[in-house]
Amino acid sequence: MSTTPRTRRRQGGFSIIELMVGVTLGLMLVAGLALLFANSSQSSAEHEKSLRQIENGRYAVDLLTEDLSVAGYFGEAVAEGLAATVSPCSASAAVAADLEAKRAATPATLPFGVQGLTPEEAAALGCLDHHLAGTPAIVVRRLATAAVPVASMEAGHVYLQASNNPADLNATYLAATDAASLVLKDMDGTVNKVRRYVSRVYYVSSCSDCAVDTIPTLKRLELQGGGVVAAPLAEGIERIGFDYGFDTDANGVPDSWIGLNGAGASAAATAAAAKGWENAVAVRVYLVARTTEPSPAFNDARTYEIGLDGDATPVVAGPFNDAFKRRAYVTTARLNSIAGLRE
Repeated sequence: MSTTPRTRRRQGGFSIIELMVGVTLGLMLVAGLALLFANSSQSSAEHEKSLRQIENGRYAVDLLTEDLSVAGYFGEAVAEGLAATVSPCSASAAVAADLEAKRAATPATLPFGVQGLTPEEAAALGCLDHHLAGTPAIVVRRLATAAVPVASMEAGHVYLQASNNPADLNATYLAATDAASLVLKDMDGTVNKVRRYVSRVYYVSSCSDCAVDTIPTLKRLELQGGGVVAAPLAEGIERIGFDYGFDTDANGVPDSWIGLNGAGASAAATAAAAKGWENAVAVRVYLVARTTEPSPAFNDARTYEIGLDGDATPVVAGPFNDAFKRRAYVTTARLNSIAGLRE
């Protein structure tokens, strides 16, 4: 029986066309993955910008409302009312001297707990580091909520001391930067504790680290040591506005609102002064926060309300027509230390 041998076929491999098709498919797959990665990275970057913007905006609002809630707190210091004081740019020695003059006057007074500044007044101060033109500012004055022994006083700071002892006849308070001048007594006859005097100005600066950037930033000018020091608080805060609630019938509730946010707010400032800053019992805070970096292919054509000019005219910021995303915040802070005494 004869058999016919089979012819074995050699494997021919891939043709050039098959290789080209395979390479093309591979390149398409790689390109798709690269595009997916790029879109994911861009989306993550935009998400991070938005999160940072929201965090900075909320932090700024919380910081302002927290400080405003204790504006006008002067501990146990005795006075007949609140009155105008020296410029918030003043050094500690001038502040202490003014407080002592208020104490010695008849009747004795303490400084306004809160005071608004128009954009022009803020620019004219001269001590607000890189103040952003066209934006108002607010001054907050109070005492520290924690009392400390005289021995714990920090050099250069202004301190107030009240008396808890009947032996200190007709005592109102004492103000000084040195421990030797603060001699009022506690109930047990020992030298009473003291509270640091706090004077702060909140404003918008055109930069955070002004040597290297142009990021609008909420800053705070504070009386520290012998003078005033400005510090950045929250980047991306581009606009702020403040409306002030004035209580004219002494029940702790605002009867009228006046804003000092307009470009020509001098008439509003006059109206606020006529109401009396000692009668300010609430502050409505407006804030516009933007991302610190632009977003490609985005244009912000919206407008943002940032308070009143006077008692009725709204002030609007924008449209900015740029690539920065923005978010607006509005809240109302009650000045508990002032309003609470009127209830």
